[in-house]
Amino acid sequence: MKGNTFQELREREQYLRREIIVDATEMLFSRKAFHQISMKDIADEAKVSVASIYRYFESQDDLLLAVLLKHIDNVDSLIEDLVSAASSSLEDISCIIVDYLLDNEATFQIVCHFMTKGDRSSDVFREFEAVKSGFLDKFDSALATMGYQKHTHLFSDSFFASILGIVLTYRGYDNSEAVENRNELYKLSKFAAKAFHVALSVRPK
Repeated sequence: MKGNTFQELREREQYLRREIIVDATEMLFSRKAFHQISMKDIADEAKVSVASIYRYFESQDDLLLAVLLKHIDNVDSLIEDLVSAASSSLEDISCIIVDYLLDNEATFQIVCHFMTKGDRSSDVFREFEAVKSGFLDKFDSALATMGYQKHTHLFSDSFFASILGIVLTYRGYDNSEAVENRNELYKLSKFAAKAFHVALSVRPK
């Protein structure tokens, strides 16, 4: 009985140490861009050594995935919003995605990292792909309820990548202009949504 209690305490301690490191990483994302964050920065923020981080995470990508998975509930909430908006328009959906990417800085930067620079041969990348595929599958269902029955997977994949690209390219970093920047991103994303809608609505001759 005591042995089991000791083991439980040890596992609890390991879990808490992992959470401290994950929280520290997330905190840094609110202040710095991804390329400005080193493992030493994370160690300093978490008040641990770099070696301690590698006891719990095999690589930086492994740590980034842990941060992303911590916010999987936010992704599920996004899905619910998209499904609810399915009775409205593709433009509304594009604005919901913009809001989510702007309001969840850590998720945004991590997704961009894996989609542009992730090691596609790694187990961590395959786990990321599984998360992304789960999201897109649910997005497919939302699009289907809107009447976009054909090529839904190709559509959802390219549409999400398009909105992600717009936010990545045109988002601002000056908080004093945050509202204006968000409105500009709405305009660009709505334009993209209209283009996608037209492309799927035109019947081939």
